[in-house]
Amino acid sequence: MKRVHLALILMLLAASAWAAPSFVATLGGDFFNYEDGFLDIGGAYIVPLHSDLELSLGAGFGLWPEEGSGSNDARFYIPLDLGLNFLFPGNEKVSYLLGAGVTPQFLFADENRTYVGPFIKGGIRIRTHEFMQWIIEAQQDLLIGPPDWINTSTRIRTGIQFSFDTGRP
Repeated sequence: MKRVHLALILMLLAASAWAAPSFVATLGGDFFNYEDGFLDIGGAYIVPLHSDLELSLGAGFGLWPEEGSGSNDARFYIPLDLGLNFLFPGNEKVSYLLGAGVTPQFLFADENRTYVGPFIKGGIRIRTHEFMQWIIEAQQDLLIGPPDWINTSTRIRTGIQFSFDTGRP
């Protein structure tokens, strides 16, 4: 596991060496199997690879209180994302996004579970400032893991992308 962490850190450093990264802070909802909903606070580290292609490394923290038998317990949901974002500039203020990648996810409820699978997402970015864009994204995950083995998750979120490269749409 330490080798995986070291490899990811080295990839981030290498990617950051030639491009100005950006950071994303989001708030939204995760709907696991359309049965469980979670308030999601997330973030991402985005590295431009080409003029209209980005590497995205994201993580979220989902929380939902569960009331029952006089106690207030919480369920936790932690999705991680590693993917590519393909950008489609509309004009100087708006750009569209199509992304795909892989997502390991961890659910901490009555039983702790781990899932992994591909995702696809779509979104829009609206430039609100020289260094900021407002983003709206919807993401669909196909997750493999027990007990149902085939699971889905839909994530809808909004947030701000902070970028230090002002030449991007």
